[in-house]
Amino acid sequence: MTIGEKIKKFRTKKNLTQKQLASMAELSEPAIRNYELGNRTPSEKHINRIAEALGVSPFAISDPSLGSYLGVMHALFELENEYDATLIYEPGSVCIEFPAGSELNSRMFDWAKAFTTYKEGNLTEEEYEEWKNTYPESVIHNQRK
Repeated sequence: MTIGEKIKKFRTKKNLTQKQLASMAELSEPAIRNYELGNRTPSEKHINRIAEALGVSPFAISDPSLGSYLGVMHALFELENEYDATLIYEPGSVCIEFPAGSELNSRMFDWAKAFTTYKEGNLTEEEYEEWKNTYPESVIHNQRK
């Protein structure tokens, strides 16, 4: 989901018009409209203003960033929303599960196979890194062999 789509989602959940949100965030109505349409991308300063006006975290409307634990958490929330990820809690660990048969579940199995092969010593660290850096081509190439 794009930043603009997220802004629109939260704005409509709050039953706000673009004009009302613009006023609350001290921005222009055309700015909000352009953000929602994807014509423009809000600066970090404007993301913060919009998030505050909507009563959400700036991470909730930003593109997922894996540079901080908060960014990672919001990326994981997006996996839940977009790909039906669920959490499995067992004392001492938490796992993420994707619906059986889904495309993302299949891709996670690709990764699990490569990771297991690496951990078992059947792939060197360099080969495992190459697998990740060339994914999905690495899987397609291996299926042809």
